[in-house]
Amino acid sequence: MKNTSNLKARLMIVTLFAVGMLVALMLAGQKSSADPKKGALQVQSQAAQGQAAPGNSQPANFLVLVTDPDTGTAVTDLVQADFKIINHFAVTGQTCGFSNNIVGFANVGTGAYQIRVGLVVPGCTWVAGDYLAQVMVARGSEAGQAAVTLSVE
Repeated sequence: MKNTSNLKARLMIVTLFAVGMLVALMLAGQKSSADPKKGALQVQSQAAQGQAAPGNSQPANFLVLVTDPDTGTAVTDLVQADFKIINHFAVTGQTCGFSNNIVGFANVGTGAYQIRVGLVVPGCTWVAGDYLAQVMVARGSEAGQAAVTLSVE
């Protein structure tokens, strides 16, 4: 008798475990009703050295395109405060970067934004190399970002 009730208890535990796992798998397989793109902006960017060159401190250029991913239309109402450009990693010999130092901004009106960045420390100069940057755009609850390489030669 004791073996039978012990076996029944074990069977009950295994059954409860199996039911719990089944429910967990079913819930994990359900798609979320939240739209993962909701609140997202599509951001694309290219960088060019512009007047920046090794040994000088002139600004470099970033072209940033911002699109609404739901409609595919250009986002044309952004202002300079909606943008951040972060310099990641150091180029050999680099003593300063350009993080959050936007020195020129133009909204072209087509979803394109012309941004010029300068070095953050007065007297600092560019060194030759590839600068890895992160372009971030935020407008209210909408945001997006892109990685870009600025080559200074």
